[in-house]
Amino acid sequence: MTTLALNPPGWAMAILALLSLTQAAAQTSYAVSLEEAQVIALENAFAMQYAALDRSQADRDVKETLARGLPQVNLVADYSQYIDIPTQVAGGDVFGFPDYLTSFLGGVAQETGVPLDAPPTDPNAVSEFQFGQAHTANVGVQASQLVFSGSYFVALQASQLFVEARDRAIDRTADEVMQQVAEGYHLVLGAEAGLEMAEEAVALLMESKTEVEALQKAGFADALSVDRLELAKTEMEAMVLNAQQQVGLAKGLLAFQMGIGLSDALKVTDHMSDLLQNGQELEWVSRPFNASALPAVQEQQIYLDLAGLNVKNQKAQGWPEIAAFYTNQANAQRDAFNFLDSDEKWYPVQLWGVNFSMPLWTSFGGNQAVEKKKIEEERARIGLAQLKQVAEMEFSNAKAAFSNAIAVMNNARRAEDIAQKIYTQTEFGFNEGVVSSFEWNESRNGLLEAKGKRLGAEIDWLNARVALQTALSAFEK
Repeated sequence: MTTLALNPPGWAMAILALLSLTQAAAQTSYAVSLEEAQVIALENAFAMQYAALDRSQADRDVKETLARGLPQVNLVADYSQYIDIPTQVAGGDVFGFPDYLTSFLGGVAQETGVPLDAPPTDPNAVSEFQFGQAHTANVGVQASQLVFSGSYFVALQASQLFVEARDRAIDRTADEVMQQVAEGYHLVLGAEAGLEMAEEAVALLMESKTEVEALQKAGFADALSVDRLELAKTEMEAMVLNAQQQVGLAKGLLAFQMGIGLSDALKVTDHMSDLLQNGQELEWVSRPFNASALPAVQEQQIYLDLAGLNVKNQKAQGWPEIAAFYTNQANAQRDAFNFLDSDEKWYPVQLWGVNFSMPLWTSFGGNQAVEKKKIEEERARIGLAQLKQVAEMEFSNAKAAFSNAIAVMNNARRAEDIAQKIYTQTEFGFNEGVVSSFEWNESRNGLLEAKGKRLGAEIDWLNARVALQTALSAFEK
């Protein structure tokens, strides 16, 4: 039996190496504090990109509306061919002499002896005539200028006001993005702290297992104690693997919220202790609440103003509209399609004028349309009042949740201190042989549980503080 060695050629190895270098170069490494992560998110988060596009579109709407009131110039051209030239019908003697002139000329002919060569008059005869040419073309320019339109001026005000609404929407989105990034950052810190706790627990268990094995050899411990420690170490190692996975997932979520590539290397530089000692929360709690200062409320206020402009615009539909126009064209009529022949003539057509339009009677349809817009305005007013109440409720809830999170965190810290004392005393008693390995394992598990609860309470407190910032729109942008 022959075995073939499948070794790649040198050029293939070179390509693989080049691809690896390209991927390494394309990957970006980020080592960011919470503040730096938020700054990056304000530039790259998908929600911020959408908000910026909405703002840019609002700018274009203003310019588009403004252009409607500026001169408009159009190039016009048309060509038509009569398959049948229209026929005009007239009386048979429409082009003949009147009766009195015919009688007069007849008398002159009799006196002079010169015969009068004129067709006889037939009042019942019908003559058919075809005027024009089969081919007709027009080429020229048409210009118009809006002189007065109530709807135009209202629409211009509304488009400019809508830009302000988009600005407030960007501020509102920024608050939401900064809250999401902060919560994601806290999640990464918590996952890393949980991994560190699990790794420390494994190290302690391995150290304890070594000590117990030594005691077993000396006859001061039984094999069951060693087995229990081995089982605990196995379970803790599984927790380490799970904690490592949680760190990766948390970093992936934070990278997504920041708007950077999920494959990029991300490292957080802030420590949990740094964030826990911020101290600004006391100022936020004591700050008087003002719903009108929130971007979301200001945005809704602008929508109320826009609804008022809609009412005004609907009323303006009954105002006169005046526009001026100017037309300069050249016309040609031919019996054949020879409009490109420079020897043939084109006839100028030039005019200007003013258009005036104003509705006089709409059977009260205009009034009904105005009333409908007033209902929409009232709906926007109710929405503003509702949003203010919701903002107040969210602030009260955030303030209460923050105060509760402080109490829970302090209790969890005290519980961890107590669990640490119990574990220290139990470990000393176990080493002295007065405490069983079961009691020792129970105290250690109690300490790990207390540490986990303390960590969860600290993360909850950090998130509650961020929620309070959001309720106050207290982020520094």
